[in-house]
Amino acid sequence: MQTVKIIKSRYPQIFGGMGFNNIEAMMYPAIEKEHFDQILCKCYREVAPGFMRTFAGYFDQTKESMDAFAEYYERMQKVTDTPIFLTTTRARVNFTEEEMVDYCEKVADKLAYMKNEKGMKHLRYYCFSGEMSEGDWGKLMQDLPRYKHYQELLYRAFKKRELDTGLLATEATGYHTWDTMDWAIRHMNAITEDYSLHIYDNSHKLDDLTFYDFFYAKCNEQVMKAIKNDGKRLILAEMGIQDGIPGLTYQNGSVADVCRFFLDPKTCAYSALMLVEMAFAAINAGIYAFAYWSYADLPDPYSCAYSSKPGYAQKWGECERFLLPGTTDIRYNKWGSFRWEDDGDYSPKEVWFGIGPMVKLFKRNSKVLTVDTGDKNLRSCGILNRDGSVSIGIVNRNAEPTEITLDSALFNKELRVYEYDPDNVPYNQFGDLQGVCATVPAENPVYTLKGNSITFFTTDYQEKAAPVVAEGLAIQDGTLTWKPVSDPNHCYYRVFAGDTQIASTVACDLPVTDETAHYRVLSVDQWGNI
Repeated sequence: MQTVKIIKSRYPQIFGGMGFNNIEAMMYPAIEKEHFDQILCKCYREVAPGFMRTFAGYFDQTKESMDAFAEYYERMQKVTDTPIFLTTTRARVNFTEEEMVDYCEKVADKLAYMKNEKGMKHLRYYCFSGEMSEGDWGKLMQDLPRYKHYQELLYRAFKKRELDTGLLATEATGYHTWDTMDWAIRHMNAITEDYSLHIYDNSHKLDDLTFYDFFYAKCNEQVMKAIKNDGKRLILAEMGIQDGIPGLTYQNGSVADVCRFFLDPKTCAYSALMLVEMAFAAINAGIYAFAYWSYADLPDPYSCAYSSKPGYAQKWGECERFLLPGTTDIRYNKWGSFRWEDDGDYSPKEVWFGIGPMVKLFKRNSKVLTVDTGDKNLRSCGILNRDGSVSIGIVNRNAEPTEITLDSALFNKELRVYEYDPDNVPYNQFGDLQGVCATVPAENPVYTLKGNSITFFTTDYQEKAAPVVAEGLAIQDGTLTWKPVSDPNHCYYRVFAGDTQIASTVACDLPVTDETAHYRVLSVDQWGNI
């Protein structure tokens, strides 16, 4: 039996949270109600991410676009209390100093409108452009003084408007570009609140047992540079894995920007092990916060030339200019944990059931624990919340089951256990996370980890005395409606026809085809209790 020792160090690091790049935010006007209520919003509230990044704050962003973003925020990040990092995909090329100043002043005006007039208080960070792009991708990596000047102009514009949104730098992607942070520390530190980098590791296979140590060392090297520099923090604002090189695949008339690990159900399932141990390595190395790319796929490309024709074309036209640069009508961006297909397939991918529980349990403002497994193939991480609850995660890279005991004085009640087995994914078509598979006592808990699996142990829960059932069910014109429940811990609803679950949703209405069925609507709370 392997003993896993868990302690709180004298001065533990504060974890700032993990989450996703929610690139679907700018597509909100084009998202169908059922897609949003039953998948995007419902699953987001279920995991309540601690960090979020998206594309917004463009110098030319329209009032309509900002208002739509604010509505999206009201239902998403405001509910989950999630800090937001905004940037643009590729900033506009500006040829003169006057144009550069005007550009940055307009950006500040847009942020001031969203934050002050629309009440978007969670706009925590901003950066001039994602991956140091100006017109062309990565252009400013070759002109760091120009990048600095843009950030300086933004800093002045923000101060003028008393915006408390901090600037991140440098947003460079790839290990070979991380030295841009060194330059920023030397030349931009006074205007930079924290530092931000990107990585899509494409040099390791899913079963590469050297990856954890490699990634830990890469992250810790940069973390120490930041923390020794006025205590600045380091964020991985885009994080993912890719099956080899290149990242993009160019075909006749289209561009495939996809995670190739996600294309096959088996590799998609096993990619969760690598993504979770990537997260463990980042947290243990001192990374403050990070965001997987991405929460959901973007819809298939659509060419509408900014159409004003009512319907999907018009909605796409309103959104297109604020999505990915230049190639939205030929580019397939399919990195999400959820599909978005023209045929209405919005289903979760297998990987969701591995990373979803971690996003849910590893909360913002927790303290990182020291976890020693005594086995190099047991990759682990743990956090202590302010209320005294604890969550521990273990990736078992041993092929065979491994019996463990958890040795810690921090457990104040029995632990719930959640399991992810890539050979038997706990799949739910509505994206509901897996339920508790076992409980173990607070004293000397013993559990057998499956081979090549992820297991989470947590005291971060409350019991539920009895199911909360929605009342006032009625059907009219093919729509089932019910009264909102009053449980303050309510998260979402599960809807049943007889004994069969037919949906999960945050709404109080659902289209149905059988008006004679016996329907039940049950409340699921924030700890997953029904």
